[in-house]
Amino acid sequence: MTQLFLIDEDLSPYLAIRLIRLGYSTRTVKDIKLSGAEDIEIVEWAIRNNAVIITGDLDFGELWYWHYHGKVGIVVLRMKSYALKFQYEIIDFLHNNKLFLNKKINSSLIITTTKKYRIRIH
Repeated sequence: MTQLFLIDEDLSPYLAIRLIRLGYSTRTVKDIKLSGAEDIEIVEWAIRNNAVIITGDLDFGELWYWHYHGKVGIVVLRMKSYALKFQYEIIDFLHNNKLFLNKKINSSLIITTTKKYRIRIH
């Protein structure tokens, strides 16, 4: 079974299409009817569904660190701008470095740019 990724609403829904084309199971917050929901609701859905959240929102990193350490995987994209081009570059970087194949991703916090990433493994 492949890892399920959940794209937060602060990122483009086209990012989900990119991940699906790369072979990953992917949903968006809109797909699961959580648009406008509190971050905690999104995290709880991800835990129940064994999904890794991909977001640009650093608040998810704080939630992981203080409350959900090791219970959910969160990937925080750090970009110059939220332009789709930069979102694609980061996803391609992580894919090419095989980070999405790491089994520990579903309980880790990953902060990433287009050139490097930092991972906190539970």
